[in-house]
Amino acid sequence: MKTILKYDSKIQLVLIILFVLTLFATIFSDGNFIITILLIEFFLIAAVQYSLNVIKFFSKTYLKTDSRKVYMFLSTYVVTGFFILVVFNPISIDGLRDIFELMVITWMILSPVLIFQSLFISCSDSKIMKSPL
Repeated sequence: MKTILKYDSKIQLVLIILFVLTLFATIFSDGNFIITILLIEFFLIAAVQYSLNVIKFFSKTYLKTDSRKVYMFLSTYVVTGFFILVVFNPISIDGLRDIFELMVITWMILSPVLIFQSLFISCSDSKIMKSPL
């Protein structure tokens, strides 16, 4: 686990670069396969970043900065909202559908912000861990 946490910023950076390259590939291709790969990469980035940040948030080794607290709050909103959407999606109540649409819109805005905020937090963590205290 310590090895993964040691290289987490590099892991996140590679995943983000791979995602961006796949995003550019979707521009030049017309297949649904590449879009499926793009979605898988997006959820892989989300799972890796959320998992690493949860581990760091509850670890005594890492500082609980304001940035990390904001990230945890917003990302937990997105993750729990996604699971609620998956569970209650078959229910066709008009009020719920409106709430789900608003949630998805906020996810579209929050997701890129959270991706780069997590990368920033990890880079800051790696600098702090390398510097002598």
